[in-house]
Amino acid sequence: MGGTRPRIRDLGYSPGRFRPGPRNSLLDVKGVTVGQITIHKGPDVHTGLTLIFPRGVNGTRQHPCYAASHDLNGMGELTGSHGIAEWGYTNSPIALTNTVSIGKVYDALFSFQFEQADALGEDDIESARRMTIPVVGETFDGLLNDIRRSVIDNAIVHGAIEAAKTQPEILEGNHGGGTAMRCHGWKGGTGTSSRIVPGVGGKEYTLGVVVQANHGAKLDLRIGNVPVGELLEREKKGEDIEEAPLPAAGRAAEGSILVVIITDAPLLPHQLRRIAQHAGMGITQVGGHSAGRNASGEIFLALSTGNVPKELTSGSNGFDYLPPLETHAVETLKNEAIDSLFYATSEAVEEAILNSLCKAETLRGFKGRCTEALPVDKVRGLLERYMVSID
Repeated sequence: MGGTRPRIRDLGYSPGRFRPGPRNSLLDVKGVTVGQITIHKGPDVHTGLTLIFPRGVNGTRQHPCYAASHDLNGMGELTGSHGIAEWGYTNSPIALTNTVSIGKVYDALFSFQFEQADALGEDDIESARRMTIPVVGETFDGLLNDIRRSVIDNAIVHGAIEAAKTQPEILEGNHGGGTAMRCHGWKGGTGTSSRIVPGVGGKEYTLGVVVQANHGAKLDLRIGNVPVGELLEREKKGEDIEEAPLPAAGRAAEGSILVVIITDAPLLPHQLRRIAQHAGMGITQVGGHSAGRNASGEIFLALSTGNVPKELTSGSNGFDYLPPLETHAVETLKNEAIDSLFYATSEAVEEAILNSLCKAETLRGFKGRCTEALPVDKVRGLLERYMVSID
């Protein structure tokens, strides 16, 4: 997707058991749209924004999604997560950007809510009833981007909104919020993947993920259980990797990762919390025991488009004292069947991280610092040499 560099499947590794959707992307989930803005200004400014609309630009605000979040390690920020925990749903687009830009994106998304309300002719009461806390997540791009410049503004956010109306694919690596992010010591950033999970009677469900990968250390990188990071470092030092035994992974990691999971399977908030937790399994498939270090923010958000929790009551105005009770019907996954979605989440997250690494390109940025792209041809050779094939 975008550019000429391969995705991980092009190198011979296909994580997991379930097949991907036709685009192997979050966009395989029906109704989801994504807009990205990538910014390069001179030698020092490299950053961007990824904006995800679970039900499209015009449908997300009017039709909430059940949602839940999970922190593997919480030294980061995802605004709106308290509201999601309290109400169990959100009708906000999901924004991914850099650490310093959270406030500006948050403010712009509030303005966008008001613009949508005005366009629909809502009065101030209905607008207040539909208002939500914007959901904005961050990772730190300050090594390759002059983050103090804080160049993302209202116009950039509205550019991403417009892009989400027509953008045909999610651009991976050095694009959107992932523009200047680093992963396992190489250039990382934005990655995506999807899975098709079969249901009873021939029905199929789709689960897709987007990651903003800015975490991990070289020595911990594993692909298909091959310690690629340490093998590449050993080769760089001139050591004979043909004769030496395979090394064990280890050493400290750095940075953060955001994961957004969206599925059309009908799930309730407590089930989505469990789905979000399993993003961590996919991260450990790539980084071993190093995930969730003290100073990192591994923050995961899961949403379902399978139900529409229509929150507005008809028997009261939303602010009544002791309003009469009202209900709505929901469909939900049977508890004993959820393991398949756990598995799909883990393998899609693993693949999305690897796609972010494979698609990312070398970037020289702030203060002349340079982060190289993953040497995909060498990785292909290592996988051919060491990965066990089960056919």
